[in-house]
Amino acid sequence: MTASCIFFCCLLAGLDVPWELSGGRRGTDPGISALERELADSRKMALEKTRRSLGLVPGKLPIRWVLRLGRPADGTGAAKADAGWTEVGEDEVVVTIPAWRYLGFPTKVRRVVIHETVHAVMASKLGTPAAYRALPGWFREGTALLVSGEGPGRVKGRISSTLLEGGRSGGFLSGLVGAAPGSLGGRRVTGAEGYLAVRWIEERLGKSGLRELLAKLGSGGAFEETLGELIGLTPGRVAKAALRYCSERIRGLISERSERLFAEAVALCSTGRHGPARKALSSLRALDGSVAVRDTAVFLQARTLVEDGLYEEAGGLLESLLRDGYEVPWEPEIFEQLGRCRAGVGKRREARSFWKMVADRFPHDGAVQARIAVLLEGGEPREP
Repeated sequence: MTASCIFFCCLLAGLDVPWELSGGRRGTDPGISALERELADSRKMALEKTRRSLGLVPGKLPIRWVLRLGRPADGTGAAKADAGWTEVGEDEVVVTIPAWRYLGFPTKVRRVVIHETVHAVMASKLGTPAAYRALPGWFREGTALLVSGEGPGRVKGRISSTLLEGGRSGGFLSGLVGAAPGSLGGRRVTGAEGYLAVRWIEERLGKSGLRELLAKLGSGGAFEETLGELIGLTPGRVAKAALRYCSERIRGLISERSERLFAEAVALCSTGRHGPARKALSSLRALDGSVAVRDTAVFLQARTLVEDGLYEEAGGLLESLLRDGYEVPWEPEIFEQLGRCRAGVGKRREARSFWKMVADRFPHDGAVQARIAVLLEGGEPREP
């Protein structure tokens, strides 16, 4: 066994300590115990995966792992939209997981723990907040999405949201030239674009090359110079090549024909022409070039069915979108609509259970919370 493996085994042994509980009382909720067990297993898996994928292990800054119990309604501060978050200070790195998001759904925390572990280990290895923030935000986020496996879903979700806003499928791409962490000329470099750019780096350098890049950065190398040296391109050409790769990957996920059909279906939905909309959405889902928007098409189709009172068919479509091991796009809205389906067939108690769960798990989403409040009071909210 090598010295590095011995060190890592000792590190894992030291992480058997429970997650620190913060922001509220533990109480007797059995869901907390199940979540703690999942978090312990997920942390070990995440550290091992980060080591194997990136060659990174914790360094100078210690990492503290926190399970936050108190919800915003308990007076513990503003709600965060994040499924989890990592804060980098001068003396430590703190990874926080909001318990309210995963009670009853503990396996959904796995990818989130891996994601935040990548951020935490990267910061710990670099040793200071300044060194960590000197890396472009798109690279930090893209690397976390790569290792956690969240990247493909993030790209599909971004394509769908861009199309729903009336843009083109690749309209969210900003390019990376001179990008300050997380931004470029006032436009934010999205996590989806960051993930695609990191995928390009990995494909260009290979997995060992990505680990070499991270090792050089961990030893104090400047990002642009180190990346350019390994890839053999100037920063400007790096950005152009990455942008070209991102555009090609997006076009591989949605064809021009699918993009047009999706826009037509959305227009039909917005004008209440549900029958033709469902026909268009069904046709869209059957196309080879519609990978990026298939789940969104299913959700939109289900919503039209709910609005037309076809609750059993709608419920089947909505349930087909959910996954045990991770959150999916539209998850709060999926459960909201499932509640409507239950209420529509007279199962009001089940409906309220869905709506209360959404209220507890997603306190950051003001629009969803407003609709859920009306539903719980027995009213009919305005559609988003």
